[in-house]
Amino acid sequence: MKKIVVSVKNNLLAESITKILADSGVFNPFRVSVHRKNKDTAKQCEALQTELLLAEVSYSPGTTVDTRLEEAAELRRILPGCLIVFLCDENSAPDIAKDVMLAKKDGKIDAFFYTSVTQNYLLAALEAL
Repeated sequence: MKKIVVSVKNNLLAESITKILADSGVFNPFRVSVHRKNKDTAKQCEALQTELLLAEVSYSPGTTVDTRLEEAAELRRILPGCLIVFLCDENSAPDIAKDVMLAKKDGKIDAFFYTSVTQNYLLAALEAL
């Protein structure tokens, strides 16, 4: 099973995603708290030797585009084999969605998904990474 860290501030969304991943039989999810310090998530991924980070990007402290990109850079440095995937809401935050898309285009992250995708699509796409 693939180890995946879920770093999502919204509790309902985080619990839903974690359950979906666990029930898939493909992923072993670990939910981590969202902190303002950007190196916490990378250190937690390193400690767990995770294969994939799924991180929410929003306007909330600890999840901003800048914070998440700093986390991604730190994670690339300390655990280069870990895939980095961002999750954002393209409807309520189109500016964030554009920045996330550009981060993928620039090679700063490995993939991104909008929160409007179905759970089956999210699972299939994550499994394909």
